[in-house]
Amino acid sequence: MLNYFKSLLIFMTFISGEASSQVTDTLVNVGNHRLAFKIIKGNNPPILFESGNGDSGSVWENILPPIYDATGATLITYDRAGLGRSEIDTSNISFKQEINDLNMALKSLGFDDPIFLVAHSFGGIYATEFARRISDRIIGGVFIDVSTPCQLTKEYANRVYTSISDENWSMIKQYKPGLFHVLDKFPDIAAIMSKRNFPDSIPLTVIAAEHYKPNPHIGETEEDILLWKECLKNLGQLPFHKYITTKNTDHKVWEKDPKTVIDEISQLYNRTISGSHPSKE
Repeated sequence: MLNYFKSLLIFMTFISGEASSQVTDTLVNVGNHRLAFKIIKGNNPPILFESGNGDSGSVWENILPPIYDATGATLITYDRAGLGRSEIDTSNISFKQEINDLNMALKSLGFDDPIFLVAHSFGGIYATEFARRISDRIIGGVFIDVSTPCQLTKEYANRVYTSISDENWSMIKQYKPGLFHVLDKFPDIAAIMSKRNFPDSIPLTVIAAEHYKPNPHIGETEEDILLWKECLKNLGQLPFHKYITTKNTDHKVWEKDPKTVIDEISQLYNRTISGSHPSKE
């Protein structure tokens, strides 16, 4: 933990000092709206961080310094449409369009070469579809307590949709319009993604939280969480994959166990770029 705070101090000095030009905070035009990106320039292939539903890219900030220190990678965080500082085109918002916009933005920023993925929660569904589209460019990934296609059953998606109260729908639409449009199409997204798995030939580490609990506000049950954990374990036990459960952690694993998350990201990333991990082929 001491090394973690040392890395954080070094990193804060880095971004506030002479090398501040290495950090880019920008809005990227993707048609009728702009997406907010924060890029920490490194010398190795980029790591793209995909946040959970309703979260902006800022949730990753505390673990970026030691990951940067351990990998030398360019680190990319961003806010999905209608979240954080990103704008939203409500006339043309869909799960498919969000993936298209991400790909467009990354190309605009010059990132059309190999990339490593890190995802949390429903961000795993975005990362899965993104990886399917450009599987030849994805060198590996770490999924942190993610939603998986096998967990996105029709019954679960419909129950989540119908369990949100009118009051909560109104609040979500006002304060997190990006989340509103995802939830509004949640059964449709589940129908599409329930059979679209992360490419199993891509090196992947799956990190599961020990104490992820059901959210009664969206109708989740203990049975849902058991399926969530079973699906995570099945994904992590495929060839080229690794599965671990972190002790005494909640859904945002890195808040209580930053070291494990940092180490797993850094170790798999360094193995993939060095060629020491088994080939995807």
